[in-house]
Amino acid sequence: MQPTVLIVDDNAVLRMSIAAVLEDFFRIVEADSGEAALALLQTRPEPMPDLVLMDIEMHQLDGYETCQAMRAAGYAIPVIFVSSHDTLNERLRAFDAGGDDFISKPYDAEELARKAQLAVQRKLHAEGLQQATQQILHEVGETGVLLSFLREAIRVTDYAALASLLFKSVGDYGVRCYVQLRHEHGVETLAPSDAPTQLELSILERATALDHKFRLGRRMVINYHFISLLIVDMPEDVDRARRLTDYLDVLVESAEAVAETLDVRRESAMRAEALMVATGGSFSAIENLRESYRKQQSDTRVLLQELIDEVEHTYVHLGLTESQEETISSALRRNAERILNLFAQSIEFEQQFATVLDALKPQSNANADVWL
Repeated sequence: MQPTVLIVDDNAVLRMSIAAVLEDFFRIVEADSGEAALALLQTRPEPMPDLVLMDIEMHQLDGYETCQAMRAAGYAIPVIFVSSHDTLNERLRAFDAGGDDFISKPYDAEELARKAQLAVQRKLHAEGLQQATQQILHEVGETGVLLSFLREAIRVTDYAALASLLFKSVGDYGVRCYVQLRHEHGVETLAPSDAPTQLELSILERATALDHKFRLGRRMVINYHFISLLIVDMPEDVDRARRLTDYLDVLVESAEAVAETLDVRRESAMRAEALMVATGGSFSAIENLRESYRKQQSDTRVLLQELIDEVEHTYVHLGLTESQEETISSALRRNAERILNLFAQSIEFEQQFATVLDALKPQSNANADVWL
């Protein structure tokens, strides 16, 4: 479709002259005053003008005032002033009023057509960039919903929390949904605040027997073994609906994967907790055993020395010869030394105690870090 140009001039001959130059390139719309131009724009005609060619000298509202009123109302349509007042001051006033270009009268037809075409091309290019930027930002937001779900799903440890997280994430896409999560302990079902229709309830009840994914008007079902998702108001825009379907499918598939592992993860958590308790008890028991062993070593040394001293003190009452006393003392010291030598080998036991305790201590801390 041809772009549209609005020609605003209170001189009908000049309007016809400009229209004759541009009619091969544009759809022409005319207004004989600034007031008429503003009134036309307020009706939001289809299509809206892509360009306004405006005279400056007009009755009541002049071109400057008309352009200022357009900008104040939010119209971003490019404006080219066409005027015989071609002075620096007039051009500055034109730009201050919000104009985009200036053509002096009498105008050159080729220049007029070329400037009009370039102004429309710039407008359409800017609109295309704006739409592309908005689309990119929108898609980034949609991807963010999915990434947020994946981050939070890692921490989920029960089915009710998983169903609630999925329900919230789908809602972040701006659609209403039902979520049903089936597991061996029961069924978790979440629904919009509105009263469900019998059709939606029947679809949800029979979801397990339906295809993986299908549409019923604006309703859509995504169905897995553990999870069924029913969207009740899919967007009518085809591109957004297709894009949203892809995101929702990944979302539900990810939730299904989490549901498959929840029981295993809960059992692993319970085992880890039991192991942590057992490890803590073992650590304390072995630590106490090592302390008892150390005390036994010390007590034995003291007792052996006391035994030797006590025997030697009784020599005076036994009437033994000096040779006999030396024989007995030598025997006692020799056997005491043998006993102490056995204890000297306990260094190996100390090293084994240290190895076991070092192995138990980090394991206990690591398990606590993982499951707390």
